[in-house]
Amino acid sequence: MIKLIEPIKELENEIFEYKKEMIASCDEELNGCGGLDRYSGFEEWLEHLHSYADRNKLDPSSGFVEGRQYLLVDDEKRRVLGMVNVRHYLSPFLYQVGGHIGFSVRPSERRRGYGKLQLLLALEKLKEIDVNKVLVTCSSENIASSKTIEACGGILENELFSDRYNCFIKRYWISI
Repeated sequence: MIKLIEPIKELENEIFEYKKEMIASCDEELNGCGGLDRYSGFEEWLEHLHSYADRNKLDPSSGFVEGRQYLLVDDEKRRVLGMVNVRHYLSPFLYQVGGHIGFSVRPSERRRGYGKLQLLLALEKLKEIDVNKVLVTCSSENIASSKTIEACGGILENELFSDRYNCFIKRYWISI
């Protein structure tokens, strides 16, 4: 069974294999990975994820908003297929270029529908906390992400240039 779960110790090796595969395949940030690219240890990464998991414990100077990190996992194979970061509300930066959801699919598992499945499951997580209008963004050059977002009901609002990423960003809204 394929499902979204929060990171668990039992998948530590698999998580870091995912990281290795992502880094080997691209020069860009690891989208939806909760900053995994900045951590070499599971416990340290988990501590970072917990630092923004509760709005009441969130350090306002961190620049983070309350959210949760999930893994798309094939339970039978114990394989991480994708990662998704679900943000419960938007900061000014997220409103411009980041959105409510950041996601990626393991390069060796792409073109199998996992991106769409993962995005639909992430939308369910937001619906559970009464977020009914969701912003999802991607680079204008990322045709696969654009198609995935549109397949999940995304309506393109506009494209903005991001100085941070040095590219145009497509901003989609999904009503759930």
